[in-house]
Amino acid sequence: MVIRFASFMVSNSETFWVIFGTLQLSARLGRGEHLSNKETDSTKVDQGHLWMLPANNVLLMLDRLRDQDISERALFRGTNISPRDIHDNDSLLTFEQVIAFITNAARLTTSPGLGLWIGSRETPADWGTLGYAMLSCSSVGEVLKTIMHFHQTAASMTNGVLSVNEGLATLALIPPTPLKEALPTVIEEHMTATKSALELLSETKMPVVRIDLAYKKPDYHRMYRNYFSCPIQFDSPRNQMVFEADYLNTNVSIANPFSARLARQICDDQRAKLVHETDFLSHVRYLILLEGNNFPNAESVAAKLKITSRTLRNRLAHQNTSFQKMLDDTRKQLALSYLDSSRLNVDEIAMLLGFSDRSNFRRAFRKWVGCSPSDYRSKSLSQHLEATTPNLT
Repeated sequence: MVIRFASFMVSNSETFWVIFGTLQLSARLGRGEHLSNKETDSTKVDQGHLWMLPANNVLLMLDRLRDQDISERALFRGTNISPRDIHDNDSLLTFEQVIAFITNAARLTTSPGLGLWIGSRETPADWGTLGYAMLSCSSVGEVLKTIMHFHQTAASMTNGVLSVNEGLATLALIPPTPLKEALPTVIEEHMTATKSALELLSETKMPVVRIDLAYKKPDYHRMYRNYFSCPIQFDSPRNQMVFEADYLNTNVSIANPFSARLARQICDDQRAKLVHETDFLSHVRYLILLEGNNFPNAESVAAKLKITSRTLRNRLAHQNTSFQKMLDDTRKQLALSYLDSSRLNVDEIAMLLGFSDRSNFRRAFRKWVGCSPSDYRSKSLSQHLEATTPNLT
């Protein structure tokens, strides 16, 4: 029996030691459960941190565009999204995919101001679990706080920052990554949807004083006045809504403290799934290593994670990696470990790493490291001898 022993560095610089052998199976299973269920802090999100996006907005836009005779093929062109897969409840998309879809939708629609139109027709039900949490809040201020804390669960593509100064409240929408041509549509949808939800919950018109938008004035700019009865400033430094601060104290008539706690707990669980993908990568790496030298394919790993293979690829792409890259990195680390600390010959190492023959392993290793396995072992041995030989001079 061959025991595998290797270390793998993950993005948070924590080292996970993985020991392989038949006798260690139960221990490995226990460690896998730990990696997938590790407690996470859901209260901190860096501005530059991207999260996975539920397919809510894509499905919502598809539904709204059905009567415009736009082909799904055109809407999904260049997005790497399958119309068949996004109807899966577990489907998660990357920012790049949703940006591409929204850009297509805005270009193809026969109705200018697509974001304005969609956002103004959304209800809290369209916000998913977050909508339920909003319905349970006691005031407009609490609703906004809940939105900002759990916005990822409703497929939001911006972070929100709320500030109050001299009787005015400012809700700034800050994308964590450039939204490019999709920016106007995203900001339109986010602002009108937020305004509509607050007015529905408070049964009071939102006293918006000014809208600042960080993009050029579109050809349909006059439409904005139909949704915001206030001055609109384009080419501004930030995307933000300025409104009277007293509105934050307006009551939500159907508030329910018990259901609010329950809804926030559900949102916390969903948010952790979307934001903390480091644990996901660790679990994928663990599943790659689980079966010894019978390395799995993407489909079998996805099945163990109870997601589709397309969702697996999407989530890995969001982390700027792929299943093949993770598999290659795993093989590389194991190869280096074998060459550094075992007496296995190159043919045996090639077999353990799942290569059909020595020549394929040599080609792959040269691509990874820049030299042959034998040369690497010789250099590694020489360096070790130099480091351990006492200096007698």
